Amino acid sequence: MSKEKLDYQTKCKEILKSHNVPITRPRLLLLEILLKNKGPVKVEDVVKLSNGRLAISSVYRIINFLKSYNFISEFQTLDNTKVIELLDQNSHHHHIFCKSCGLITDIELSEQLESLLQAEIQNIEFANDISVSAHSLELFSICTRCQI
Repeated sequence: MSKEKLDYQTKCKEILKSHNVPITRPRLLLLEILLKNKGPVKVEDVVKLSNGRLAISSVYRIINFLKSYNFISEFQTLDNTKVIELLDQNSHHHHIFCKSCGLITDIELSEQLESLLQAEIQNIEFANDISVSAHSLELFSICTRCQI
């Protein structure tokens, strides 16, 4: 086993252990795939990257389980493709989607804009007597590579 793979496995096990989550091979594999890709991954690509070790039904079960522990987030592109990524508790970001090739790029808003957005969410919560648990901002464009 390569040192890199061992490092990913160790990190994944630490993540699960720190939350008292049972460690299973499928959970480790999905987390490894997300760690290696360092960003959003289409659910269908998770299945491909597992090289036949994860069925689509297993992937969705694991996603739901890991979402319940706030390990990952799930969102959809304009064409309803499901995408997942590891949640970084120290960072909050949004995404730009290329409408042509599907490239997903992480972006961070300025502190000022994020503060304004948070204030608006609080106004919405008050006006509608709700509590927003999360928000997401997605931008859709044509990436530089596709504009050529």
